[in-house]
Amino acid sequence: MLFAFKRILITLPPRMKSSLSILAALTLGAVAFAGAAEAPVAGVAYPQETGAAVTRTFPFSMVGQLLFANGGSWFTGSGTVVRPHSVLTAAHNLWDAEGGFSTDILFRRGLAGSSALSAQYASRIYVLSGYRENVRQLKSSDPRAFSYDTGGLVFRAPVAGGSNAGWWANPALLTGPAPLLALGYGGEFHSGDDLLSVAPTAPFRPIVGAFWDNLSIYCESGMSGGPVFARDTDGKLYLTGVVVAGSNEPPSAGIRILDRAAADFIRRYLK
Repeated sequence: MLFAFKRILITLPPRMKSSLSILAALTLGAVAFAGAAEAPVAGVAYPQETGAAVTRTFPFSMVGQLLFANGGSWFTGSGTVVRPHSVLTAAHNLWDAEGGFSTDILFRRGLAGSSALSAQYASRIYVLSGYRENVRQLKSSDPRAFSYDTGGLVFRAPVAGGSNAGWWANPALLTGPAPLLALGYGGEFHSGDDLLSVAPTAPFRPIVGAFWDNLSIYCESGMSGGPVFARDTDGKLYLTGVVVAGSNEPPSAGIRILDRAAADFIRRYLK
């Protein structure tokens, strides 16, 4: 069964929402989300902590944790700096059919435990055209909705001192022999405050439109919005997809690939 991969921290009564500090949300969320890991499935790779040194190494240092409020609850997700003032993530981190647009969106780049390379609140939200319409007509967990599950955040100041991860709308990199790596701040079986990575041992496969999946990896909740990097023949890592979904039975991870529509979205709305 497919499901979106943002991670809930804690649900708040409406009147408490504005007065709760982020620190309190994180502290309570760590308790609320504690749980035992399921038994691993043979042949499936599971996310592991990258460690602070790798987290702070380019281009992984362009990945960060998102903390945001929606519908009276706090959630975490992931995102990647793709333009000097902008972060690419999953649309379902930014908008929900019941809760509307997320608020108080904090991006903590290069988070490793309790420290981050930078932290900044988003000033503007964008969601790929077609996402909200498909979620309203279908469900947020429908593969046809995941096919549009792309969003972006714009910040007033440069997010990473003017740097950003390279990206490439080249789906062929996801189906060939190029080494792949999915990353994000998973909090299902980890703390949610350390960068996780998992390497597929098989290519991604198209499911519906721009929604593809991979049966050789599992992604934890909280990794939603994180990047899938592919290494091209020039040796460089390029962001080629965004983690948007997962499944327990069978274990798998779903992504929204970077295609022409996603590239146009980045060029037009992110800066």
